[in-house]
Amino acid sequence: MVEPPAGLSPAAAAVLLTLADPATGVALPAQAAARDWLAFHTGAPLAAPADAAFCVVAARPALASLRQGSEEVPEDGATLILDVPALDAGRRCRLAGPGLAAPVTVPLPVDGAFVAEWRAQMRRAPCGIDVLLCAGHRVIALPRSLSIEEA
Repeated sequence: MVEPPAGLSPAAAAVLLTLADPATGVALPAQAAARDWLAFHTGAPLAAPADAAFCVVAARPALASLRQGSEEVPEDGATLILDVPALDAGRRCRLAGPGLAAPVTVPLPVDGAFVAEWRAQMRRAPCGIDVLLCAGHRVIALPRSLSIEEA
């Protein structure tokens, strides 16, 4: 088992080991240990958050500040990997869309601004970003096609 460096949860580290490679720019927290760890294990280059394919942060940036993709290449939108304290507490949200047999209501560790930004992103579909919420060894994926409303 590969131990993640300080500043990365095991879940965020596993995501990076799975998805990052020498062709994908990654924005990381400022810790040198995280940068060295990523370079050693994946060869992924560092990038500014606005240019990164994967952006790993503990404090959420504005969703519109990250790569959005284009109508021709929507998959070029960034994936925001957000380390949070817990996944099972927070704002109750109703999720609906592809991948869900029926709408579900779950607590998400997001604020009202996130939900508003997400709604704005939905109006630009198929462009936008995907979000992975990571806590400990757990991940919740929020693909850009998912509808998120406050419950």
